[in-house]
Amino acid sequence: MILNNPIKVAILDLLKNTQLPLSLYQIITHLRSLSLVDESQGNLALFRLNFLVMNALFQLQQELISEQLYLNISSLAIRLEPFHKTDQTTLAIMNSDESLRQYYLDWNNLTNTTEQDVEALLNCFWQRFLSTDKRIDALLVLELPADADWFMIQQSYRRLAAQHHPDKGGCPQRFIEIREAYEILQKSDKSCSANS
Repeated sequence: MILNNPIKVAILDLLKNTQLPLSLYQIITHLRSLSLVDESQGNLALFRLNFLVMNALFQLQQELISEQLYLNISSLAIRLEPFHKTDQTTLAIMNSDESLRQYYLDWNNLTNTTEQDVEALLNCFWQRFLSTDKRIDALLVLELPADADWFMIQQSYRRLAAQHHPDKGGCPQRFIEIREAYEILQKSDKSCSANS
């Protein structure tokens, strides 16, 4: 069941009176200037605020199709665009957002999310973010591009490990760096388990 979102009208008014794409932050700032949303701080309060805005945006996205408008939703570029029923690109974008749309249209995700849930979400985000940094650093150690696949990683590791192995006169510290980089990539690469 989709409940009517109290900030939906204000967001629609802002979108219809703005030519440039808006960021999620700009929409929230506008809602705060109208005193339509709480100024509370803390992770749970910010989660709830973000949820309300995203819920309103996804409700509007569905409703605006009847007006031949498509609401393009991205955290950095939210804008209204003309919609043509035959526009395959627009339909593909809408279908790709389906799981996100379903999440934000389900009020239970707002009411049932606790402070601990938000902390877990944030921790998961930061772990993924940091693991991405570690992956890039590891690829650099193995002299590989960012789009290297698991086969390339294995080949480069074998080549560099053989070249820098202490038993073959290589530098022990460089060999350790190569081994650590390989282990990081082994843990982060999803195809690793299927290929090793």
